Amino acid sequence: MADRKLRTAVWVASALLFVLYTVVASPPKLMSNPQAVAGFAKYAYSDGFRLFIGGCEFLGGIALLIPSLAFWSACGLFIIMLGAAHAHLTHDEASHLPVVIVALVLLAGIAGYRRRSALLLS
Repeated sequence: MADRKLRTAVWVASALLFVLYTVVASPPKLMSNPQAVAGFAKYAYSDGFRLFIGGCEFLGGIALLIPSLAFWSACGLFIIMLGAAHAHLTHDEASHLPVVIVALVLLAGIAGYRRRSALLLS
């Protein structure tokens, strides 16, 4: 019973992060939304880096829903979110941190649960 609840929680977390990354976070970056472009410029990041991060978020969000890829996706997105936390902390934007912290916790949980079914690790 506990395993079923944990499995359900992982699927819910994966679905929520799928929406966060594929619907909310990556489209503005990939479609050159002026606010996203200005945000990356403010941090002195290039347009190429913005597109790279947007692409990684989009593909990573999709991969969270594929059990054999979810571990690797969660690890990659975790690294991206660490970078986001660093960018926000170094630019006095602590108000952005709660979303980043929640994403980090969910990604760590998904990675921990999906590790045993990860492609090339199992």
